[in-house]
Amino acid sequence: MKKLSMVFLTAICTFAFFACQPVDTESNTAEIETMQPCDRACLEGIADQYLAAMVAHDASQAPFAKDFILTENTVKLPPTEGLWFTASGLGDFQFYACDTQEGQVAWTGIAKEHDNPVLLSVRLKVVNRRITEAESIVVRDTNEISLGNLKNVPPGFNEVLEPSERITREEMLRIPDIYFAALDTLDASTIPWDDDAYRMENGMVTCGKIPDMGPPPPGLPSAASCSSPDGKIPPSLKTIYSVLPRRTPLVDVEKGITWGLYCFNHRGFDVISMPDGSTHPSFAKTPSSMPFADMFKTKNGKLRGIFAYGVMLPYGIGDGWSPSIFE
Repeated sequence: MKKLSMVFLTAICTFAFFACQPVDTESNTAEIETMQPCDRACLEGIADQYLAAMVAHDASQAPFAKDFILTENTVKLPPTEGLWFTASGLGDFQFYACDTQEGQVAWTGIAKEHDNPVLLSVRLKVVNRRITEAESIVVRDTNEISLGNLKNVPPGFNEVLEPSERITREEMLRIPDIYFAALDTLDASTIPWDDDAYRMENGMVTCGKIPDMGPPPPGLPSAASCSSPDGKIPPSLKTIYSVLPRRTPLVDVEKGITWGLYCFNHRGFDVISMPDGSTHPSFAKTPSSMPFADMFKTKNGKLRGIFAYGVMLPYGIGDGWSPSIFE
């Protein structure tokens, strides 16, 4: 917010300067026009420009600010490397989430890398219609089931809510914290699951049901419902040592969607030891971190769906934007 305040102050000062100067030049007009608010259509258009420039391998086609920062899978890169070097196109599956208050847009869908499908979720920060930040998660390890499930936008994620169906920005920001607190305590009774709630991870339905979508491959966790009768979470999920760092920079109040980047850290437990003395198998016995781009969809105050793309990376890698959890 401090950064946004400085940008707003700069805009006021710049406008005041031009008000005292001749305004008969095209350059002055263009400068003032860039300071107009960026609505949903504007943000989606800038996302389209970013993606077209990436596929063309030409950063000059995107409206980048001078201090532009790009990360791919938490690593800072110039817009000539990573998917910017290998992208060959975009798939048909895609949807947007926009935060017009904070100037943020997230595009989530399928891209092509040397004509091979990859899962891509990218968040852009837009200031004065210039992209200052691009944060992307690229999943290259895909399978036929996940790609088959990603033919249509998951239920609700393209729906614009009626005003009566929305909750406040502050209430939306609490939902991810409630969810991750439940992982810490193994008590999910406070998660406001909708009766038809679901979770999709890398195109696979890991809880709940979505019509015409295939189940995860054998061996991967899945449940017919996201809520359990007793409100408890299986002890094996304590394999997740922490979910840090975690950020929720984008809130789309109209669609009821938040976009965040959350790092699931596996310390490498052999077995899980519970306070009552019981032990349970660990599903991740080697250290790793899994940064996930998670979107939470709420409607009428209920958690309707979670849609996530994530990758497995070295333990403690962080998110590329926050201080290390070990500092």
